[in-house]
Amino acid sequence: MKRSGFTLVELVVVLGIVGTILALLIPALRGGAEAARRAQCLNNLKQIHLALQSYHATHSVYPPGVVDVVRPFSAADATRRSGWPSMILPWAEQWAIYNTLNFDVASTDPANSTARRCHLNTFNCPDSSPGRSGWGGTSILPIGWSAPPPEYGRSSYVACHHEVEKAIDADDHGVFFLNSRVRAADVFDGLSQTIFLGEVVEPAADGWFVGGRATLRNTGAPINGLDLAALGEAAKSDAWRSSTQTADALESLAASGKVALPPGYVGGFGSRHRGEGADFAFGDGSVRFIRQAIDPAVYRRLGHRDDGEEVDDDAY
Repeated sequence: MKRSGFTLVELVVVLGIVGTILALLIPALRGGAEAARRAQCLNNLKQIHLALQSYHATHSVYPPGVVDVVRPFSAADATRRSGWPSMILPWAEQWAIYNTLNFDVASTDPANSTARRCHLNTFNCPDSSPGRSGWGGTSILPIGWSAPPPEYGRSSYVACHHEVEKAIDADDHGVFFLNSRVRAADVFDGLSQTIFLGEVVEPAADGWFVGGRATLRNTGAPINGLDLAALGEAAKSDAWRSSTQTADALESLAASGKVALPPGYVGGFGSRHRGEGADFAFGDGSVRFIRQAIDPAVYRRLGHRDDGEEVDDDAY
């Protein structure tokens, strides 16, 4: 009696077909996951912008980028340092956290330590969160591992204070800066042509409550890049030279104390999204992906609320 079953040739053919199907499906699944993370990031930016608009509707001005009595802003000499994210919490459905904050003392005061450790999903891009980036330039962790939570709740989203790299001051050209009180009517270049918010490749360790570079950046450095001249002596250190010399490496080295950032250094925007660029929210509420290949001059204009320069929509 003839026995039924697969021949070796048939088995090899079946395995080849299965392998081909998997080869086609896996990139599609990865692409779907990336699209979902991008959609969440865009939604986060829209929600934060909506909270900013609600703050403006209540107070007739946008929240200050950072509140302090020292100018220009200096992390070393700061006395208060509370940043704009802490001020929009009531309009971001975070009344419980807001009610625990003490704005009469420094944001780094122990009285605010519990609130500072709160991790807010709306403030974090899924492509730059614990378990993916490691919050220190670390690559994706092996299956079964988990990244330790950051000491303070961080923010992947920062506001624009100026169009070139400089210390945060009271006369900057963005919408959010030191003790700013900018109204929508003060954005003379038009809300649709002025960057309000953007992403950072690696959230700064200070967290969302603290003002400064943890919640403010500028359009002076290229997207996903660094202004090495602005880093000064930090760019000459052995720790920096032996690193990957990327934005996330800089944050990791600065957080660990291996590199001391120059006084007043702020930095630019960036992301881990595919496509070599980052997501930005403009004053009119639109959210757009800007590629890092954008003309630097156009990019700088988008960070200035009142330079009088026309910017063609096709330029970005």
